[in-house]
Amino acid sequence: MLDECRTGVYGYDTLKRPFRLRHAKPKKIPRGWDRAVVYHDGDSYFSALEAEIRGARRSIHLESYIFATDRLGERVLSALSDAVQRGVSVRLIVDGIGSYSWVSSIRQRAALAGIQLKVFHELPWQRWWQRRDRSEAPQSLARLFQKLNNRNHRKVCIIDERRAFVGSMNVIEYHLASCVGETAWRDTGVYLEGREVAVLVSSFNELWHNERRGLRLRRRKRSAHSGDLILLNVRRSQRSENYLDLLVRMLSAKERIWIENAYFVPDASLIRVLGVAAESGVDVKVLVPAFSDVVFIPWVASAFHLGLLRAGVRVFEYTKCVLHAKTMVIDEWGLVGSSNLNHRSLLHDLEADAVLVDAESCRSLQQQFELDCAHSQEVTLENWRRRPLVERVIGRLLLAGRRVL
Repeated sequence: MLDECRTGVYGYDTLKRPFRLRHAKPKKIPRGWDRAVVYHDGDSYFSALEAEIRGARRSIHLESYIFATDRLGERVLSALSDAVQRGVSVRLIVDGIGSYSWVSSIRQRAALAGIQLKVFHELPWQRWWQRRDRSEAPQSLARLFQKLNNRNHRKVCIIDERRAFVGSMNVIEYHLASCVGETAWRDTGVYLEGREVAVLVSSFNELWHNERRGLRLRRRKRSAHSGDLILLNVRRSQRSENYLDLLVRMLSAKERIWIENAYFVPDASLIRVLGVAAESGVDVKVLVPAFSDVVFIPWVASAFHLGLLRAGVRVFEYTKCVLHAKTMVIDEWGLVGSSNLNHRSLLHDLEADAVLVDAESCRSLQQQFELDCAHSQEVTLENWRRRPLVERVIGRLLLAGRRVL
């Protein structure tokens, strides 16, 4: 069965240049980070991030899909403003759709504090009102509407170009139990020190300097490369290479494949690979949210449960609160970042993920996964069939538009 899968399974189905898994081998596990600290809750993560911002000496580069001017956003903006007063260069990139409700206030605050700000693919009507010469607005509108489907989904903060935070936590108080109590989202981020922080710096600089009119990413032959420990997807080739390595690594797993993903809308290749791994005796578990900030996502994800269950994959739905984490453990190889296992991350959005190979970090991911499973309901064939018919029908119908989910 494994040989059949290696010769027959393709990588991401909708890429123009599909690749076979025949004879492919996963990349060698690299030397790990000089230091890595995994955080599984927003309070500890953002406390550490604010402390690093307040200790910065030269530069701060921050990217966030959502940057809200709520209690958390005000704290971060205050720390960034203080850094500017100390002579630190502060650059901030927010996404035009993710931060739509707060772009105007962020722009005002940034201008007053001396924070350099850029908005990735700002929505046309917001962009239009910022232009002094509105005679050029129609041309800008046409160009920006073409880019609305491509977002900057990364959540990265780089301190002094030597230390970095990577994960899936946006700058919004939903992540903080100190602000919203027990309903705080379950999420994961990681603090990193090591040579491959330079990969994140290079990618940030490329995005900053190449994004002029409306922050429109231009295709260039020379683009920031993924490293062994940092996975980027600026270029189409990077998306193909990263996904191929992930599938091959799963096929090579000996003990476990544990996936925790907030927006799980897999393609056929991933489903087949997980099934092959489960049939070969690997402990394959998929943990998804029982309810989400995007109401219909659990219904879409459940459309894949039947095939996974029949292949021997164990599926869990997290019921304690909103699950927003995007992590993975394949044997002693871990992944933390912003990428979902859906079409948006694999085809459209900019993402950043960190590979973790040290024993302590992987153990932390494993322990948290087991804890999250304890706060979940396992999906079985019996209770899957008892789901309301309307949810199953809507989930199947929404699959037709999975390329934008």
